[in-house]
Amino acid sequence: MHDLTNFIGSYWWLMFIIGPMAGGAVQQHHARRLKIIEAKGKLTEQRQAALAPSPEPQPVCGCTHHLSFHNPHTSNCAVDDCRCQQYVGPEPLGHVFALPLVDPDAIDSGR
Repeated sequence: MHDLTNFIGSYWWLMFIIGPMAGGAVQQHHARRLKIIEAKGKLTEQRQAALAPSPEPQPVCGCTHHLSFHNPHTSNCAVDDCRCQQYVGPEPLGHVFALPLVDPDAIDSGR
């Protein structure tokens, strides 16, 4: 124990060199770890955005207004100061209900 205190007493000035070096390494490790966590978060967001269903196409007129802004009887745009006279864009598709496919061999014919 006496040798250790003599060593520390003789080389106390080394703490001014070794201390900041060790602290810098810890800070670099922490900064690198934060960058990795941030990159993983961005990758997760991009993956979720890629897997998300695309939005349904909207019927938009050449005047950049939605079909809902056009009168269904006269086709005139209801927005003030719009020079559009008629909606000529795509008509929205109705929702279709499809029955599940059934295997005809699997149906019991009343036997």
